[in-house]
Amino acid sequence: MKWFIDFLNVGFGEATVIRRMEEHCTYCLVVDGGDVNPMTNPRRCSLEQYLREYEITKIDVLVLSHFHRDHIGGVLPILGHVAIGEVILHLPLPEHVQHSAINDYSTPILGSFSLYAAILNRIEELGIKKTAINKRHTIVEQDMEFRILTPSQHRWTRLTEEIDKLDITKLDQEKERLTAIDRMLNHASLAVLIKNNDNSVALLTSDVGLDYWEPYADEIGKVHTLQAPHHGDSSQLSVDNLKAWAPHAVIISADDQGTYQLPHAEMEPLIREHSNAHLYYTEGLSTTHRIVRLDVTDGTVELVKS
Repeated sequence: MKWFIDFLNVGFGEATVIRRMEEHCTYCLVVDGGDVNPMTNPRRCSLEQYLREYEITKIDVLVLSHFHRDHIGGVLPILGHVAIGEVILHLPLPEHVQHSAINDYSTPILGSFSLYAAILNRIEELGIKKTAINKRHTIVEQDMEFRILTPSQHRWTRLTEEIDKLDITKLDQEKERLTAIDRMLNHASLAVLIKNNDNSVALLTSDVGLDYWEPYADEIGKVHTLQAPHHGDSSQLSVDNLKAWAPHAVIISADDQGTYQLPHAEMEPLIREHSNAHLYYTEGLSTTHRIVRLDVTDGTVELVKS
């Protein structure tokens, strides 16, 4: 029995697949869905494409860290085509937003709202189990633990209040609120700590900030593989983090075009100076791989081209 953690090259975005392999895939947990059209770049691998190529017919658990498009864009195409046991999220939309038939892609945040509402409505149509959490949640599967970490109650409450107040019929008057929601989403994301036999094998940080980690410091400890926060944002990874986590590998999920000026130029020197980690990019200027794969059993990292 083997466990693999696959970080997909979805360009600027994140999609991570954790699967148990015996003769075939016997358990699959997915964190986020990325947002990519692989036809525009053959190095990239959409979630839909990955599931098809690896003949995965069921996702046991799908975790949505937050609803920015670069984290959920690849979810809608798989709904109804791959069986999903459960979807875990922490930001359900209020009825007046989810069922408003919003379809506005004029700005990134409106596009994210439109897509997320469509995803939630499709989940309801298909009768997929949906679990909304506002405190930490743990899934145990044989010798693996998936600890889904949540933001502070204060951040979660502030964000949900702003979403509840959103007047979907007067979006031209809601620009200030939409901007605030957009900024708060990252810091109110879910993170996922993956443990194998009580050892921290991977920490998926999504887009969270530095103040996220204090409540979880003791249980994280040293981490084999760290997914760098916010696509290589150096302001969201500290020297103290690197020393405490002492990663063997750091994965930066970004594209080779410098979208939003990420990853920061300071990120690589920060990691190299304050850790002994090997640094991997899901996509860089000279990369040819489509997947960065961690073999949980032996701790090796492989660059997969096909």
